[in-house]
Amino acid sequence: MADWQKLVRKHQSDVLEPGEELVATLLAAPDGAIKAAAIAGGVGGVLGSAGTSAGMRTGGAKAMAAQVATQDGETFAGTFPVTYVLLSITNQRFLVFQRASATLKKPEQLIAAYPRDVLVGAATKKGFMNRKLTLSFSDGSALVLDGGMAQPFDKFEQAASAA
Repeated sequence: MADWQKLVRKHQSDVLEPGEELVATLLAAPDGAIKAAAIAGGVGGVLGSAGTSAGMRTGGAKAMAAQVATQDGETFAGTFPVTYVLLSITNQRFLVFQRASATLKKPEQLIAAYPRDVLVGAATKKGFMNRKLTLSFSDGSALVLDGGMAQPFDKFEQAASAA
């Protein structure tokens, strides 16, 4: 299991405020993106690596477009950036870092920063080859993301509800 907090510290330490400490970090993707990538991987076994790569890009793009179409832009969930991300809870804020693609784990840039009390909860549920991560916000809205597997979900859930 990769140490996501170590990646954030290495590549994005300049966005942390004085005294701000990372508490929990998870890798996430738009709802449906991991299933699309898994299906593309199966097709890629038949078509080769070019088929896999194209399938992952297409599947991820379709998942992002579908999620954006169902979001209500007036809520925290509705304005949440729908892309491949690293989600970090600190002792002060809830940070969202963009990743360049489904396969690259490095946090490219900070794309959203919320006050710590905006995120009021997180829950995971086992899904198809992943976990569904539901983020709950202080305005009553919620957002479902794909959370992958083998991540510190318990730590993230505890940190999210400790606001």
